[in-house]
Amino acid sequence: MKREKISIRKKDILAKLCNAHDYITIADIAQDIGVSSRTILRELKEIEDWLVKRGIRLIKKTGVGISLHCAKEKKEQLLEWINNTSAVKIFTPSERQTIITSELLQKNEPIKLYYLSLILDVTEGTISKDLNKVEEWLERYHLKLVRKPGLGVFIQGEERNKRRAIVNLIYKNVEEKQLLDFVRKNITNPSEGSKNIEIRTRNRLLNLIDKDIIIKLEELIYQAEEDMGYQLAESAYAGLIVHLALAIKRIENGEKIVMDQNFLQELRKNPEFLIAKKISNNISHLFHIKIHDDEVGYITMHLMGSKNKNIVYNNADKNIANYELVKLAREMIKVAESETGYFLRNNEKLLMGLVNHLGPTLKRLKMKMDIRNPLLEEIKTRYPHLISISQKAAKTLEDYLGETLPQSEIGYLAMHLGAAIENREVFPQSLFRVAVACPSGIGTSRLLAARIEKEYKMIEVVDVISTFHIEEKWLEKEEIDFIISTISIEKNDIPVIIVNPFLLKEDKEKIDQFISNFSEKIMASKEKRKTKEISFRDQLLQMQSYNQGIIQILDNFFLKTLNAYGMEDLIGIISREILEEKSAQEQLRQDLCNREEKGGTFISDKNFHLLHCRSASIEELYFGAIHLTHHNEEKTGMHLVILMLAPKDSTPIQLEVMGEVSKLIINRPHFLSLLKNGLREEAYVEISNGLKAFYQERINKR
Repeated sequence: MKREKISIRKKDILAKLCNAHDYITIADIAQDIGVSSRTILRELKEIEDWLVKRGIRLIKKTGVGISLHCAKEKKEQLLEWINNTSAVKIFTPSERQTIITSELLQKNEPIKLYYLSLILDVTEGTISKDLNKVEEWLERYHLKLVRKPGLGVFIQGEERNKRRAIVNLIYKNVEEKQLLDFVRKNITNPSEGSKNIEIRTRNRLLNLIDKDIIIKLEELIYQAEEDMGYQLAESAYAGLIVHLALAIKRIENGEKIVMDQNFLQELRKNPEFLIAKKISNNISHLFHIKIHDDEVGYITMHLMGSKNKNIVYNNADKNIANYELVKLAREMIKVAESETGYFLRNNEKLLMGLVNHLGPTLKRLKMKMDIRNPLLEEIKTRYPHLISISQKAAKTLEDYLGETLPQSEIGYLAMHLGAAIENREVFPQSLFRVAVACPSGIGTSRLLAARIEKEYKMIEVVDVISTFHIEEKWLEKEEIDFIISTISIEKNDIPVIIVNPFLLKEDKEKIDQFISNFSEKIMASKEKRKTKEISFRDQLLQMQSYNQGIIQILDNFFLKTLNAYGMEDLIGIISREILEEKSAQEQLRQDLCNREEKGGTFISDKNFHLLHCRSASIEELYFGAIHLTHHNEEKTGMHLVILMLAPKDSTPIQLEVMGEVSKLIINRPHFLSLLKNGLREEAYVEISNGLKAFYQERINKR
């Protein structure tokens, strides 16, 4: 194999793929290498192109993982090449720009381009180009990049904007779990960091925060929580500590923040100001620095925007005392009802969750504070229909505020609504009482809780809890059998299962294994729980939605024989066959092509290609099969293409009906055989019988 340069990261990813005996998830690769999942996804595009040139395909299966598609000998050759090829440390342009920005933000004096080129091992010309991108990024925070020949480069602007830029730079490049680990003192081993570009970049950013300061701050925050009478959510806890640690370091360097005095007077009227004043007095005494009231104002803002979710279930009356918030939440729920077809207005958990979430959110928006959602991109990818529903529901809130909500907030609303929607199907006989723990706030926790209850008939999620403050007495009182958490929990007597917030396939396997091993022991000491009830009106609404979905599938079912020269040509033909308007045809064509670009789905053991997408160009569910002639099979490598289309804003029930059709294809070999042989009438009878059984099953569950 030709000798060439390859980065350490790409080499590590290739090695993981070669050594994997089956599919491996992006998350597993990221964890093993010590980088984020985002980084692996960025690298995979180049790796895939690199593999194609060598006759190796990268197979992707949604919810399963990725795998190399080649002979064993080919893998061995690739491994030999990896082992014999020296890797080079290469910073990506994005990583270079991050390091340059962090260097500039923490220095008070100009930095020479020579110094930056030395630490990044690139030319000064490359540094100059990177600075153009850095300059664009700084402008978002009203900061100016000043370049003076012979002197160097430096940042000019107000201290409050510099701090905001530093915090956002950290959150942009350090995943929330990594930041929480840092706050918890699980700091990356320096020797490990020297081997990994991303860890080196991350550690440079975390060096903006002094870990010794963090250790001293933890006791102060714990005392503040006692004074406030509630605990901060984990992400808010970490955010406050990062803010305070950064403020202390900047004050020690002589930097002073300034706040509008009229706004500061308004903040003084809030009870959080007294708590913030106490925190600042303790900081002054502990670190021997003077804290001005402007700094106290910013601490107050953090406390006001960081109410905790732990009071949601236990003090419902107190939390639903704010009439304005209740009114807003109910209006948003009405919109969600009209979009989904579900009756949600009697869902007490949804109402309380929205009210408790909206309180601090409105405060943060009014105070122009950033709202971060570390899972936003994943939510957009996995639940686009929830994002669509949330954007429409958010219109109520936007009209109230007179401004557009950030996408991060839309993501949080999607979590709340998603939890309620997923929890609509109620199962009997919950045998295991479980607590869910998650560091990203109530939205993530409740969405995970809802998914668990939907996936497992025998599990009841009693509550969501804090991973920082596990209350043993509460666990014992509520008879919690085990905890499902997204991060590790130390020193706990009750079993803990660690899962991804989106409950992936491997997470379900962990839960299944645990239940299999311990079910007899747990069940021996328990009584079966009472079956939850669902209103008759709700049952009718749900069955109406199932009716509509099934009728759409049956009315729009087709089986055709087509001539097409490649996938692109086939997509164009399909779009014209289904839709009449040219603009709609083009939209569907583009949506199908975009989905294919993300990774085609070829079901090798069943020998068919699945072509599917959600598109704004269609209003109903479509299912069909295209039987390609032998002539086309030689040209395209395909014989049967199965098409599944759903509206872009599909309801969960529509997607469930479409999912049932997928099961028919996989679980009924006779049905697939009818499709392959072009027997439309027989195939229609088969799908009709299958959906009839599915519908009857849903009726029996009501």
